[in-house]
Amino acid sequence: SAAADSSWFADGLTEEVIAALAEVPGLTVISRTSAMHYRDTKLPLREIAEELRVAHVLEGSVRRSGTRVRITAQLIEARGDRHLWAQSFDEELRDILSVQEQIARRVAQALEVELGDRGSTTLVRARTSDPEAYDLYRRARYLWNTRTREGHQRAAELYGQAIARDSSFADAWAGLAVTHLTSIQVNVNVLPPDEEYARAKFAVERALALDDKSADAHATYGIAMHWQHNWPGWERALKRALELNPNHSPAHSWYGLLLSGMGRPDEALREHRRATELDPFSVTALSNYGWACYLSRDYVCAVEQLTRTTDLGGTYGWGRGYQRLALTYVQLGRLDDALAAVRKAIAASPERPDYIADLAYVHARRGERAAAVEALRRAATQPFEPFSIGRAWVALGNADSAFVWLDRG
Repeated sequence: SAAADSSWFADGLTEEVIAALAEVPGLTVISRTSAMHYRDTKLPLREIAEELRVAHVLEGSVRRSGTRVRITAQLIEARGDRHLWAQSFDEELRDILSVQEQIARRVAQALEVELGDRGSTTLVRARTSDPEAYDLYRRARYLWNTRTREGHQRAAELYGQAIARDSSFADAWAGLAVTHLTSIQVNVNVLPPDEEYARAKFAVERALALDDKSADAHATYGIAMHWQHNWPGWERALKRALELNPNHSPAHSWYGLLLSGMGRPDEALREHRRATELDPFSVTALSNYGWACYLSRDYVCAVEQLTRTTDLGGTYGWGRGYQRLALTYVQLGRLDDALAAVRKAIAASPERPDYIADLAYVHARRGERAAAVEALRRAATQPFEPFSIGRAWVALGNADSAFVWLDRG
């Protein structure tokens, strides 16, 4: 969209079409994060397709005027730069859901994909009949994707307003749930973690009651099960999400984390590879892939994936990526690189006690006992990360203190 104040709407339309096509059997669709990476690019379509390893590209534009919207869309075979289909839509905003369905269906037909019963159902699944509730939902999604504290707070407010207008709007309930969850994951939560998770669980259960075929809701429910330490429940929820949408990159990534924790490293790496194939510019997917490599003791793979994470930047990508790089460098004996990496993690998120505890761990492995003890003192004065602190005490050779913190964890 040429208008800055309509970018949230263009992003929303993109996301909805991606979501619809991702659930069509037979299609592999690149996730939103990586698609948005090319929003303002000048790269030729052939280069974009090669970077993403796709055969076709869907591009378009949005123009809003009052209550009307004009959308143009075209589907291009990238290798031959051949137009397979193009169309313009000039509609009232209240009909936008119908337009999204039309675009997704025409693309699928142009690709000669056999939709089948489930595909056809996916493309016509109603979300809300209230255009203002949908407008609030799209604005909330846009703000949530900023991954900032202010963005999360405002997104939660807008989801609440959408639900107030249409309490049967399942996607708004699912969006509210994932907002509470990611606020903890990216360390921007305002409420205590227990309360954030309790609100997330309530919202996602409501979403599932309203729409049991929402892949997002099932994936989010899985994370709620994780918080309750319900590993079988987490696995069931993620498998259901992937059954509904095999292109759901976050579900593949989360499932990989679960499989690593269950001692199934080969399966975990397979899920992480799939997540990054579907979303190659997602710092979360890349970071989790690198961590799975670390847990499998494939430190070369870990460095490769985590370096890709930090190269993409962003506060979350930098902090988590550099923290995990530091731990990997320790295992490789590259202690100078480990110290530089953990310092970059702390620079990105100075308030994270686990990063400060990992600084203590690196100092301890370098034989810098005084610096390690000072960092541990700093880490323990904040809401603490007992495992990371315990690991640092292990590196210092103090088993008693290590057991105190590990027992607390």
